[in-house]
Amino acid sequence: MTSGSASPLSSSALLARLPSTRLMLAFDVSARHLNLVRAAEELGITQGALSRQIRALEDHLGVRLFERHARGLRFTQEGELLYDFTRRGFETLGAGIGRLTLRAERQTLVLSVARSFALRVLIPRLAGFTEAHPHIHLSLDIHRYFADIASSGVDVSVRLGGGDWPDCRALRLTRDCIVPVCTSAIREQLRDPAARPRVPLLRNIERDDASLRVEGLDELPHGDQRIDFNDSASMLAAAEASLGVAISRSSLVADAESIGRLVRATSWEARDGLDYYAVCTERAYCKPAVKAFLDWVEGVAPAWPARS
Repeated sequence: MTSGSASPLSSSALLARLPSTRLMLAFDVSARHLNLVRAAEELGITQGALSRQIRALEDHLGVRLFERHARGLRFTQEGELLYDFTRRGFETLGAGIGRLTLRAERQTLVLSVARSFALRVLIPRLAGFTEAHPHIHLSLDIHRYFADIASSGVDVSVRLGGGDWPDCRALRLTRDCIVPVCTSAIREQLRDPAARPRVPLLRNIERDDASLRVEGLDELPHGDQRIDFNDSASMLAAAEASLGVAISRSSLVADAESIGRLVRATSWEARDGLDYYAVCTERAYCKPAVKAFLDWVEGVAPAWPARS
């Protein structure tokens, strides 16, 4: 050890210098309220007992932490500095205990997800969540129609919409456009005006408004050859099998485009104001498993298809 350098305190010496947790908690609550009456009510003690604890802490530290006024408390410079440390310390401690508690309790998280979004966006990325939260048991409710999250027992619903669901929290996951996609082989056929009418247009009849948007585009097929589907996942599987041109939401085809399985049939695209959202009720949001899922989604969603 270099001459003149201070040796680090041992754990026992450090603990001997620290005030008791009871005094630190009394200070933290008082600092948060800056009012002894409200702080005492939160702690479940009398105002006199709280005042004695604050004085004991000030005596221990050798500094004044508050100035007392008729309207309540006011920080001294030392008190404001200490509150910055206690606030962060208790937040860190609370987060750590919360994580331990969450891991100790096996929880079930029920997700209602549209089949197309589940198969083409969520499930390929879901391993990141299950690896980070092995204590949470996932139950996926895959449907073409969205469940009523207020009465169905679903915790989080990933649904398409404009982001406005009364009495719910909604986290936007994508920023979608309507796009025409096909395989490279089909795109070559589209370049031949004689062959173009023979290329089927693939439609999701549940979202036929998307197909109607492209009726005036000369680059796309407009003959009698059409194949209808009742969900987007089946329609896109058909497009990947070179059955025709599919009109899709951009988030559902971004992965296939990135590896060349699908390409844009034309450069045309349009916004319809609808995006995928993770939606939950305020009551469900109080569940640790729901918060864990939404925190994970919020962290990874910026890298998801069509998010920017």
